[in-house]
Amino acid sequence: MIQSPLRQPGVARSRLLQLTASAAGIKTDDASLPCVAERLGRLFGLGDTMSLDSALAFRGGTPAGVTRAAVEQLARELATTRRALVERIQRYGHETEADDPAAFEPYLNAWLTLQRKVAASSRQLRDKVRKAMKDQSPTLARLAELDAVFDHTMAGYTSQCFSRISTVLEQRFQTLKTPPEQLSEHALHAGNPPTDWRHRYCEEAQTLLLAELDVRLEPVLGLLEACHNEASDSP
Repeated sequence: MIQSPLRQPGVARSRLLQLTASAAGIKTDDASLPCVAERLGRLFGLGDTMSLDSALAFRGGTPAGVTRAAVEQLARELATTRRALVERIQRYGHETEADDPAAFEPYLNAWLTLQRKVAASSRQLRDKVRKAMKDQSPTLARLAELDAVFDHTMAGYTSQCFSRISTVLEQRFQTLKTPPEQLSEHALHAGNPPTDWRHRYCEEAQTLLLAELDVRLEPVLGLLEACHNEASDSP
C-alpha cells in the first residue's frame, strides 16, 4: 500500500495560505472567494476548453492495467525527492553570507534558488507520473491527459501566485529587523521581532517553502492515489 508523504488533500494549500497571510499580517476569509468552478472558468479560454474536450475524449493506454509494483516505485521516488528537498530547505540561511547582515538580497537569492528547485523537482515528478499513466489503463491515460491540460492552463496563474511569497518574505524581513518602537501597529500585529531576528526570519522562510513544497506535490500525490486505486494485484 502506498504511504502518503503528504498531509490530507487540501490541508497543505490551506496551511500555505494561512502562513502567508500571517507573515503579511492580514486575515483570510475563504467564504469571500468565488466558488471553485467560477475561478476555474476565469482561467480557461476557448483554446483551453477545446483541449479539455480532447482530453475527455482521449483513448489510449493498454487493457493490461497498472501493477502495484510500478505504483509503489513511483511513490518511493516521490518520498525520496520530498525528503531531499526538505533537507535542503532546512539548511536555508546556514550558508548565507552578506557584507551587510541586514541586507535582504542574499537571503532572497538563496530562497529563490530553493523555490526554483522545488518547482522543477515537482514538475519533473508530475511529468514522470503522467508518462507512466499513459502506458497503463485507458482510465489512467485519460486522467493523465486531463491533468496535463489543467497543468498547462494554470501554469501562469500558479507561477504568479507563488511569486508573491517572496514579496511577503521581504516585508517580514523588514519587520523583523526593525526595532519594536519604530514599527507601526499593523506591523506589530505580525509579531514582535526577537533578539535574533535573522534566525526567526530563516525559520519562517523555511516554513513557507515547506508548505509550498507540499502544495506543489499535491497533484503528484493525487495522480499516484488514482494509480493505486486502479492497480491490479500483479507483482
